[in-house]
Amino acid sequence: MRWGFEMAVMRINRFDQDRGYITKSGIKRIARDRDVTEIGDAHQAVAASKPVRSREDSEHCLLVVLHAKSRELSTLDRELLYVACALSESSDATLAVHAVVFGAISPQPWAEYGVDRVSVFDDTIWDQYVPEAKVRELMQLHTALKPIHTLFCESEFGDSDLARRLAVALKLPIATQIYEVTETHVRRTLGHGRYQAQAALPPILVLEAGTVGDLDLEFVSAPVEQTLHAPSDVATPSLEERLSLPSSEIPLAEAEFIVSAGNGVANMETFHRFAKALDATVGGSRVVVDDGKLPRSCQIGATGQLVKASVYLGSVSRAQFSIYRALKSVIT
Repeated sequence: MRWGFEMAVMRINRFDQDRGYITKSGIKRIARDRDVTEIGDAHQAVAASKPVRSREDSEHCLLVVLHAKSRELSTLDRELLYVACALSESSDATLAVHAVVFGAISPQPWAEYGVDRVSVFDDTIWDQYVPEAKVRELMQLHTALKPIHTLFCESEFGDSDLARRLAVALKLPIATQIYEVTETHVRRTLGHGRYQAQAALPPILVLEAGTVGDLDLEFVSAPVEQTLHAPSDVATPSLEERLSLPSSEIPLAEAEFIVSAGNGVANMETFHRFAKALDATVGGSRVVVDDGKLPRSCQIGATGQLVKASVYLGSVSRAQFSIYRALKSVIT
């Protein structure tokens, strides 16, 4: 599928990570590998003297998706908000920065982060692995707000996975592992750092850590906060649902219960229903595979796969010693 989004790839020998650009408002971004400014009492005093930027009623916005970790935002989350502010300032249109937070969060200095609107999903359900439910909520927000760009971060909490799911659901271009953002394009490295890819700003961006260094804005915002609740039909998956696979998706070499078809099986439809009823993984002899009744990946035997299931239930018309030799350690 082509979405009209292409990246130009070029060879690089060395890249200056400290280069950046100044927006028309004087905001500098991209200062990779520098120390992040901590927010202390002195910084708060400076923030109180900054001009207030109010874009609450703006018709256009940038959507920033965040996850609260232990009720707080990480440095990477703040970097993401800073990039959103830099993009909003460099745009010719009046763009509001709309933050969406999954998970309960403690009071945050949203004004110092330059956020104009905040939507917090504070139900405990969002701390679970429910990506489909999150995508549904984000799709509803995307339909209502029609953001110019939606920003995610590359983190261990599944933000980038959520971004990819949303891009597929909305059929929108996405750029991941971004290390540089300007008002016109994004860049990412390829080939273990030997190449860089550049493309126009896509609708969905996923940024790596270290995209910015100095997080001090030249303004504060007048944020408006709202709390959103999870729909009643969102169910938390059980541990078994999250960790287990259907038997049909388990490789033969790892299967604990195998039902194998031999040349004596005439009705494969009945055989598959039988295997499904037993919740067993399907296998078969070389003759069955050669006849096209099962794919080659299901072949068990000397010329197929070796298995070590706890239970092996075979159906054959005659002794097939090649299959017996393939049973490494069958208990039953």
